[in-house]
Amino acid sequence: MEIITALLPVILAIMAGFCLRRYAGVPLASWQQMSFVLYYLFMPALEIKVLANKPLNQFPLLTLITAVTAVLLLMSLWVVMWQRWVRPQPAATFTSLYQGAIRFNTFVSLVVADQLAGDTGIAATALLAALIILLVNLFCVLVFVVYLSSQGASVQLFLKETLTNPLILGALTGLGLNLSGLGLSGPLYAFVDLMGAAALPVGLLVVGAALQTDRLRGNWEVIWTASVFQLLLKPALAVSVAVWLDLTGVYLAALLLCFTVPAPPSAYVLALQKGGDSDTMAAIITAQTMLSALTMPIIFSLVL
Repeated sequence: MEIITALLPVILAIMAGFCLRRYAGVPLASWQQMSFVLYYLFMPALEIKVLANKPLNQFPLLTLITAVTAVLLLMSLWVVMWQRWVRPQPAATFTSLYQGAIRFNTFVSLVVADQLAGDTGIAATALLAALIILLVNLFCVLVFVVYLSSQGASVQLFLKETLTNPLILGALTGLGLNLSGLGLSGPLYAFVDLMGAAALPVGLLVVGAALQTDRLRGNWEVIWTASVFQLLLKPALAVSVAVWLDLTGVYLAALLLCFTVPAPPSAYVLALQKGGDSDTMAAIITAQTMLSALTMPIIFSLVL
């Protein structure tokens, strides 16, 4: 019941965003502009706030890095084996299947972390998220290189996307302030605290506004396959790795948060830019966002 109580405001906020766009006449262009501010200001500010002053020696960094790397490598191997030996798909469609099984929605994971464990949960999740973003960008670019090399995916693209990613830069800035001993205080802390406070509600409204049920069409086999990988098999793998590494409490919750959330809208942008199956990618994102409202409470109730 505690898990459902924590997730219910998240679900309601997502539905509020959907209703505002669909029924209140707030145009999609306005939500896209809001998403820009969220991505480049609110979310990095939240990460800086929770990491700049948090004692890092309380985090089992090596164990967390091992857990994230193990889950992503095993999931990638699993999806590639599925493509090669079980149900092969056209190359463009497979890139969308892969993104739908690997990428994660940072906004949702950080918001739920705040609901479940406050600043400590956000800090642990932000650390994991920064590492996951690095690895996922690398893996996705490699998949595009292998399957759609003529579309222009490259190592340069990976370096550009990771080194200019505001979520990574926010986490690195917070860690830098922490490790340097400078920390964050006074007006600067008040500023990032104010901006970071907007990240959680705005992020959920944007996620809801991005839901477009008319996109639920196309290759249903791929949509369901990606959703099962993302929302069921990946959480099961994360729990298995956590048990293997003896992760418990807030660290288990943070790991699980990063691996139970749906694929993000950025996956659609990458598919559109690099010649992937963008229609299937949009359908996967919409289906997973809707299904995660059911799967996340069940998984967290069973595990935590």
